[in-house]
Amino acid sequence: MILFFAWTDIQLINCVNTKCNYYKTESADLLLYNCVRVSERLVEIIRRKKIFSNIYTIEVPDLYKENKKTGISKIFLFLNRFKQRKYFLEEINHIFTKKKYEIFIVAAFWSETLNIFRCLRKYNKEIFIEIVEEGMANYDGSKNWIFRTAPASNIESIIRGLFYCRNLGITAKRRVRCFYLYRQEISWTHLSDKVHKLPVVSKKNNPVLYEIFEAWHEITDDSLYRKSKYIFIADAPCYKKNSQDILKDLIKVTPQIIKENSIIKLHPLYSTYIKENVALSEEKMWIDSREAPIETILFQCDMDHKVLIINRSSSLLYVKCMLDKEPYVVLTYKIQPHYEKEEKERFDYFVTKLKGVFENPNKIIIPGTLEDFQIVLKTIDRNITL
Repeated sequence: MILFFAWTDIQLINCVNTKCNYYKTESADLLLYNCVRVSERLVEIIRRKKIFSNIYTIEVPDLYKENKKTGISKIFLFLNRFKQRKYFLEEINHIFTKKKYEIFIVAAFWSETLNIFRCLRKYNKEIFIEIVEEGMANYDGSKNWIFRTAPASNIESIIRGLFYCRNLGITAKRRVRCFYLYRQEISWTHLSDKVHKLPVVSKKNNPVLYEIFEAWHEITDDSLYRKSKYIFIADAPCYKKNSQDILKDLIKVTPQIIKENSIIKLHPLYSTYIKENVALSEEKMWIDSREAPIETILFQCDMDHKVLIINRSSSLLYVKCMLDKEPYVVLTYKIQPHYEKEEKERFDYFVTKLKGVFENPNKIIIPGTLEDFQIVLKTIDRNITL
């Protein structure tokens, strides 16, 4: 038997893709960490499809609230981690005591992955781990990024591993036997690994996943995206210097006529901070802060003559590699002032390979300055129409 674990909508979609195409006849359970990035509607659609034998849910404990904590409160946050671990271990043990699994499929060693692995090993000493894709982490992340205990610096991950996960990472990594990716050929981190290809969402060749997307999209309002030519995709909230300021700079140099034909899609994590789901900004640009991932919003949109303005979000990967849509893409990562040389080189590699996946590689454009960005927008606006 197989156990899948997910804590975001896209991870859940990728788990379903793996189950339907590689373990179609195998019995499998699903464990969800029910945080803000898991859609109840998506879970219910999957439940009705009876893809998994059982769907288990672990709720986020009250002590683990995503609030800013400064000064002395950080000490209490650190101490709360131990209470959190105790809570999860008790919940996991309650669900999985003496259950037999041969395979544990997960997106990364982040979240509660290693604590679940610890509990599973009590009754499944020979259990294998298989890694299902986790967005750009598999394509431009550092070599061991998905094996860290948190998507953070190596030092922070080591500390979390020692104090929170009891350094299970080394043991867990030895049990990893394969990966499931949409496009191994554009990933520099997995070129020598055993990789199985995830198929695109297709009515003919991937019907179950297609039907899930259809039902998921049903009550999603995509009207503003159908009307807009330009879609700005914001990165996840980040405390790294200047990481969000660049979006403001891009908007500042965007001609007003283009602003009025644009929408900004914020990362789902922004919903924690912003109350209005869709609002018109002072710049006369629509801002969409809904938790719904861009992939479900754009599922039924014709993207051939639309423009994605994007930094390093996995939205670029999934619009093409999951949904098989090919918009114009303006990549802004070279304008970012804070990226290290190694980071840019990894993304350069990804973009070079991505161009080989596009039927028209000229639709991918990479300005190096704000002035170049402005020229690119004006050129695109003259040459394409909705």
